[in-house]
Amino acid sequence: MFAWLAKAFGSIKDRIRYKEKVSPEAIRVLAAELCELARMAEMFANEEAAPIDRIKRIQSETGQLIELTGRAEFRRLSVQRRLELHESLVDSKRHLLNTMQATPVATDVIQ
Repeated sequence: MFAWLAKAFGSIKDRIRYKEKVSPEAIRVLAAELCELARMAEMFANEEAAPIDRIKRIQSETGQLIELTGRAEFRRLSVQRRLELHESLVDSKRHLLNTMQATPVATDVIQ
């Protein structure tokens, strides 16, 4: 009985700790930021420097995720699954920012 009680208490503690990260609203905001970054990356990307297919796939998947966060099915996902989704979005954002920084400038003239 004590093991069950400790497990339940740990589960509640994890939910409180990760509530801000895994709420549908927080994931929707993060997905919208990633989608906007992907749009900007597409505008400034060169064919040889940034993979356009990956950028378009990010736009498509974040659009689907934004829709999904508004549905009741998303709220039924476990905290662990939503935390993994949050970490994946943060990782994708970091990779996209690195790709944008690695893209060469369009002109050699210093502005």
